[in-house]
Amino acid sequence: YIEQGIRASFHLNNVFRSISSFDLQSAKTYNTDEASRGAYFKLPDDCVTDNEAESWTGLGRTVEPQLRCISRGHGKAKVLLIGNSYAYRTFPVLHKIFNGRYAEFRLFTKSSRMFLNKDPKDNEFDFSEMIKEVIKKSNPDLVFVIEKDMNADQNKGMTRDDPILKFTQEKVDFLSENVGTVVIDEQFYKPNMGNKGVAKVMEERLNSGKSTLTDFEDLRISRSKYNDEHKFGIQRLDALSGWNVVKNKVEEHLCDNEFCYLYVFMKYIIFVFNSFNPANLYAYYGDTANHQTVEMIKFVPAPSSSSYVNFSKLEPGYRKIIEDFLERSTATSTTMVTMPIENLTSIPSMSSNRTTISSITTISTTSAASTSTYCLLPLIMIFFVMK
Repeated sequence: YIEQGIRASFHLNNVFRSISSFDLQSAKTYNTDEASRGAYFKLPDDCVTDNEAESWTGLGRTVEPQLRCISRGHGKAKVLLIGNSYAYRTFPVLHKIFNGRYAEFRLFTKSSRMFLNKDPKDNEFDFSEMIKEVIKKSNPDLVFVIEKDMNADQNKGMTRDDPILKFTQEKVDFLSENVGTVVIDEQFYKPNMGNKGVAKVMEERLNSGKSTLTDFEDLRISRSKYNDEHKFGIQRLDALSGWNVVKNKVEEHLCDNEFCYLYVFMKYIIFVFNSFNPANLYAYYGDTANHQTVEMIKFVPAPSSSSYVNFSKLEPGYRKIIEDFLERSTATSTTMVTMPIENLTSIPSMSSNRTTISSITTISTTSAASTSTYCLLPLIMIFFVMK
């Protein structure tokens, strides 16, 4: 408790510094950069051309080579990230969290393609079969599946013999049989902003002088509406089975009990100060495709404020999954068990020396920033009493 109090005190100090040093231009710059960010970015220097995967699949270096690479580390586990451009956007933060604690970390993604759901572009080439080939040849210990369903099939109504669930379950069965541990990201909310992204909308409003809470009240969705719009996708994810499958409940990180915000929103600072802090106006969604911004995924200092506070949404959940996996991968056990995430036991894979997390696990950890907020409230009140 003492350690948590000290950490909360430092966090509180950073919050006050952030408020006092706020520069409206930094919010404008951030959203402008995210709205205009290109489709591709520079991958980590140690992630190089994956000649093995290119030769296994015949995909070559002419079809979006920016979305595929391999990094060699100093650990023992083989890690693979598959999916579409949403997985590609997530790779840098996963790479940073692992910090080389793997034998290899392979990125194998393709824009607008899918593995868990039916892919309408399979008539061009069957990307899911390529993924299967990579998995068979590379024999990974841990696979992340991060993809946004381009046609929102997962959110369509369910039937008694649901073909969408059946199709996805068959893909999960393949992963479960050929991979040590499988991590599946739930479909997260994708706002409909017409021909603009959230970052562009926020940029335009900020440039027109809007910077109060009421100016951005429409850039949120109630938690109940979110759950209703995604109820079939949530039901399908819950229905998927696989003894070594970890389900990352993304909406638990993106939403509080009342709302899912499309931008950084420090609820408790607003509550205490009875005012709106424009320093929070950093979009979680960027371009017209509403890809994740760096703000949604991980901490990046604001353009003109060294005291910017990290309110990242998705990184804490990924970090928990990775640290749990690495912790269990160093343990030894020969008994298959089913336990909650806090008590998972690692076991050797039945078909290889891979290490797995044994059970269907749901990750719904709240972010570190959100958790620390509860510790901050009494400290904030004490601060004002002392003043």
